[in-house]
This record gives sequence, structure tokens and C-alpha cells, in this order.
Amino acid sequence: MALKLAIALFALWAVLAGSAGADDKDIHEDEVKAAFVYNFAKFVEWPTGKINESINLCILGESPLGFSALKAIDGRTAQDKPLVTKLLNKSDDLKGCHIVFVAASERNKMAHLLKIAHQQHALTVSDMDGFTQEGGAIELVKTEEKIRFEINLLAAKEAGLVISSRLLSLALAVYDENNRPKP
Repeated sequence: MALKLAIALFALWAVLAGSAGADDKDIHEDEVKAAFVYNFAKFVEWPTGKINESINLCILGESPLGFSALKAIDGRTAQDKPLVTKLLNKSDDLKGCHIVFVAASERNKMAHLLKIAHQQHALTVSDMDGFTQEGGAIELVKTEEKIRFEINLLAAKEAGLVISSRLLSLALAVYDENNRPKP
């Protein structure tokens, strides 16, 4: 298990260290963001009994990240469970979702969506500006032509999730009781 964790952590570090540059022709920004989402699934603990057969990644809204980039991680394994990617319709609920990728098109409904996602013990992730400040758990941000991420531990705790200290150590910013996000 320690070896798997070390390999996953190294892969995530490699993405952070230089592979995520915007000038890199072999890796597109969307693919890097999808790789981050995949690695987040490896470093989050859901409440006991919450995950049964698969880790369900639900995509909500019209995402510039795109369904195809996130669909590329479909079937990969995290925590000995396959990752299943679903594109939600407006009428679908978040029941059964373990990770919810919230597109910027859903900004006007975000407070309501985050409340429901937290009640479902879902990890909320987005690449929209200000996501962690508005109560989302993980925001993908572009800084110095690299993709990084911020973590709102308060939101993760509200959802009943535990984020690995190793993932926290790689975050650009971590918001908690002592460092609250500024709206």
C-alpha cells in the first residue's frame, strides 16, 4: 500500500513540477486537470460504507474541461475501485456521486449544489474562479502557466471527507479554521 501511495504521489508531483506547463504540446490542459481529478480520488477518504462498487465522478453543467477529458479516466482504479464517469442532466440528482465536477455554467446554482453535494458526502471539484472561496472543496487553478489546486478543508469536513496530508502538502493554498477563504 505504501508503494502504491508513493507511486501515485510521485505521479501527482510530476504533473505539478513541470508537465503541466501550457507550452507542453504532448499534454493538454484539460488532460492535466482530468489527471488531477483522478489523483484526488486516491487521496480522499469517504465515510465508511459510502463507496461500494465504484467511485462515481459526476460532471454537472457545461464544462470547458469537457466530458471527453474526464471520460478518459473512466475505468481507472483508485482505492481498489473503478472510477465511473457520468454526465448529469439538469434533472439528475447527486445521489450516488462521490466526486462532483461543477462547471462554471452552474455558478448561479452553486450554493444549492454544494449543500446537496456535502449532504451526499461528495468531493466537490471545479476549475471556476473562486470555487473554494464559495464553499467548494478543491479548485483547479492556473498559475504561472501550470495547473495547481487549492483545498477548502472546511468544505471537505462539512462533506464528511478526510483529505490526505500528502495531498494537502501539494496544494497551492489550504483553507481551514485558521485560514478561512475570503469571498
